[in-house]
Amino acid sequence: MTKNTNAFDISKHRGGVVVMTPLGDTLSFRDVDLHRESEEIVEMIRNDHLRRLVIDLGKSNYFGSIMIGMINSFGQAVKEQGGQMILCNASDDMQAVLKIMKIESLWPHVPTQSKAVKLARSWKFE
Repeated sequence: MTKNTNAFDISKHRGGVVVMTPLGDTLSFRDVDLHRESEEIVEMIRNDHLRRLVIDLGKSNYFGSIMIGMINSFGQAVKEQGGQMILCNASDDMQAVLKIMKIESLWPHVPTQSKAVKLARSWKFE
């Protein structure tokens, strides 16, 4: 029996920065749980008017299109709030996938979470 677990670890940092870390690719989770959690995260982004989001991709060497789609939907929700999302810690293989999918043109990537959080704190929004 599959255990109901969260696919993302979410932590809040100084300066209104939220860091989300996918805990594995979607194959590790039930579809119904992923859908529910994705909706809850988008709702949180909107309700909290989140404008600084960091996605740390360091827990897996590769994420498939479903997970990338979920992450992209989080970025779009942040963008609707007038904010920005940044990716960090992607493996070389994952960076190649992001480039092929043209995700890196939407959301910048930096090598470490600390650099991503620092950059996100520096963003000025009206």
